[in-house]
Amino acid sequence: MKTRYCYLISLIVFVSSCATTINQSAVTTIASSSESTTQATINDQLTTDELLSELMLAVEDLSKTMQKTERRQVSQQLARVLSLSDVISPKILATSEQLASDFDRIINLTKSAVERNRPADADKALRFLPLIIESLKALK
Repeated sequence: MKTRYCYLISLIVFVSSCATTINQSAVTTIASSSESTTQATINDQLTTDELLSELMLAVEDLSKTMQKTERRQVSQQLARVLSLSDVISPKILATSEQLASDFDRIINLTKSAVERNRPADADKALRFLPLIIESLKALK
């Protein structure tokens, strides 16, 4: 009986500690449809490690730009992150399904950072991406 209460209390503490803070003071702008964006291409000759380091830089830039609330640049950087993840994801999936699932969560954090204007999600993605990279290197 005591263990049930301990589990219940632990669950309540864990769930309440995962509260999310939304930055309401951030200025948002809508890009006009007349603006054109150029999508950079990804070099297929790069190794997985090189692609992951590129992704790390892209997520870091996204996180920094989210703090400055520059929506146009944020959208471009998200496009860069997504294009890199499209190339990297199959390579990670071939190595480990669990790492691929964790990688997808990180990419989803970058998406929610931009779509919901949540800079903390970009910071979380930046904090968790090195863990994926280290785990991937350990499996090789």
